[in-house]
Amino acid sequence: MFSKIKEIIWDDVLLQKPNAILLVPILLAIGIGCYFSLMREPFWLYTVFAFLSVSGCLITFKGVVRLIIFGVFCIVLGFSAAQMRTSIAYTPMILKKMQFVDVKGRITAIEQLDKGVRVTLSDVVMEDIEPQNTPRKIRLKLWQGDGFKVGQMVSGLASLNPPSPPVIPRGFDFQRYMYFRGIGAVGFFYQPPEIIDARVRGSFIEALRLHIGSRIGAVLGQPEAGLAQALMIGQRTSIAEEDLGAIRAAGLAHMLAISGLHIGLFSGVVFFFVRFAMAMFPSFALQYPIKKYAAVIAMLAAFFYMLVAGATIPTQRAMITVAVVFTAILLDRSAISLRVVGFAALCVLLVFPESLVSASFQMSFAAVTGLVAFYDWTRPLWSRWSRQAGLFRKAGLYVLGVVTTTIVATLVTAPLTLYHFQALPVYGVIANVVCVPLLAFIIMPLSIFAFTLMPLGAEGFALSLMEPALGVLLWLAKEIEALENAVFHVPTFSTMALVFFVLWCLSVVLFRARLRVIATLIFAMCFTFNFHWIQYDALVSSKIDLVAFKADAPYLVVSDRRKSAFMRSNWKQAMGLEETQSLRFPKEGVLEGQGYRLLCDLAACRYEFKGRRVSYLKHYDPFVFTQECLWADIVVSQAIYDSACAATFVVHRGDGKYSGVHGFNFGESIAVERVEDFRGERPWVQILQR
Repeated sequence: MFSKIKEIIWDDVLLQKPNAILLVPILLAIGIGCYFSLMREPFWLYTVFAFLSVSGCLITFKGVVRLIIFGVFCIVLGFSAAQMRTSIAYTPMILKKMQFVDVKGRITAIEQLDKGVRVTLSDVVMEDIEPQNTPRKIRLKLWQGDGFKVGQMVSGLASLNPPSPPVIPRGFDFQRYMYFRGIGAVGFFYQPPEIIDARVRGSFIEALRLHIGSRIGAVLGQPEAGLAQALMIGQRTSIAEEDLGAIRAAGLAHMLAISGLHIGLFSGVVFFFVRFAMAMFPSFALQYPIKKYAAVIAMLAAFFYMLVAGATIPTQRAMITVAVVFTAILLDRSAISLRVVGFAALCVLLVFPESLVSASFQMSFAAVTGLVAFYDWTRPLWSRWSRQAGLFRKAGLYVLGVVTTTIVATLVTAPLTLYHFQALPVYGVIANVVCVPLLAFIIMPLSIFAFTLMPLGAEGFALSLMEPALGVLLWLAKEIEALENAVFHVPTFSTMALVFFVLWCLSVVLFRARLRVIATLIFAMCFTFNFHWIQYDALVSSKIDLVAFKADAPYLVVSDRRKSAFMRSNWKQAMGLEETQSLRFPKEGVLEGQGYRLLCDLAACRYEFKGRRVSYLKHYDPFVFTQECLWADIVVSQAIYDSACAATFVVHRGDGKYSGVHGFNFGESIAVERVEDFRGERPWVQILQR
């Protein structure tokens, strides 16, 4: 009996051999995920020892044991790659807010904003800060940015802040994001800085990007110029916030983030036209491999586009993927397959391990994997439909293909969209069916045409032709945003649920026979047991200047609508609320609703919800503090009091400074989560640890 079961299991394992190589990037990702989930930075000695030990075992053992050890090796390799990348990316960060600081540095990037510009400085020298503690880069806003060029050395008086920690427990870690970009401080110049070295030194590419952006702005007016700059040079900062909101609500935000779609379209258009031009000369086309020539030229064009688009991690990741595809063409291999996707993911994870926790990596590879798997499964059906198809049938198949691709990509990425943004555009399929062909057949070809004409100074012709298409894109986005229930909102859900959902989907795609059924059931059960919404009944900001209560209406009742607008917006998003679903504390009086009551006077506000009591003190008053301690379960105060308090929790400015935003859940007992509870002692968290 036992031998029979063993034989069945072994037969199923052997059936997985064709897709076994695809497990390598998954195991690598598990190792990277383990590294970023740690609360403390591991010692290098332990990592090196583990790596060498597993490598030695890999050489020593044979057969099935070697395969198991190779899996462990991939996990350890991912862990080691993430730790090495963290060490290489190290940048000091300022520890607290600094005002009226003399700053000197060289401009490495200039971003046009809706109002003013934003510059990134390197070679930074800061007043009263030792060189070893000075950030490698800082990012500052300028209200008037005319006359500045990339490469100039500037000096001025600035206000600086450390990159902000998450604005909600378990939320997006902006500090970690800036850490891997080498930026250790953000802020603004009080006045336009002085140019102390007008000689333009530094990146030619950044200067070229700025020049292209100005040429686009000289031809097109807003908002079309902002859209063109976003699509051609990856600069989205000049797009007005209301336009960005409409584009997000319509499900078209992926069009403005240059990644796989844009690099793929750009290189694909170049590949098509170069190969078409070569095919116009039959004698040349018959003697030489024009397909491979076109692949090389398209790869170089994609590399150029990556550089002028800012060479961000998503564009670099897309470039790696495109390079793998065109290399497959050069080697006469299938250009689109799960192995190509897996190899691209492997390259990206080894070079940029931190991209694993980014929304762009997860969504782009999820979409590509889902589409490749879907069309691989349905290839016989599409082949049968397209065989001997006429013109009208081919046109119908194209429309069907666009619709199908959009639906599949939307369904595959929907859980990731809900996890990262807590919102899903309901009419995104409709918008993409119209706008993706617009992007593929009009906007991207005209962008390439504009790049080609720029050295001749004739790009205005191509940009003028592009302008109506950009206008249609924005018009459609605004029309869809105006529809009722255009966006579906949900609260944040648990990270482990997302992990098991992804493994569930991967098991369906990669495994075969009985192992697919078994793995699918296991991961589906794990997903079910780990799924839960993450909501807070009360939130307190780190500066104790903003307090919010979640009412059952549903509304977010906030203490102030003027302060901390960014934090307030993120709180509403995390709770699955729209921007309009908020109420303000009354200055004096009562605010009541379904299941809650808020009473405010000049000294304090009392909130009752789910049988719990919260008191928010507006001013320093020891007598009021004593009274509220006797009444409330939670007392929130900016001031620090020396006297004892009978309340279960007391949150004051000192707590917020070192623990970050507090989130409270009211149940059988009051549970509290703090931002720093989920961050630990990592290199990018050093600001609050010192």
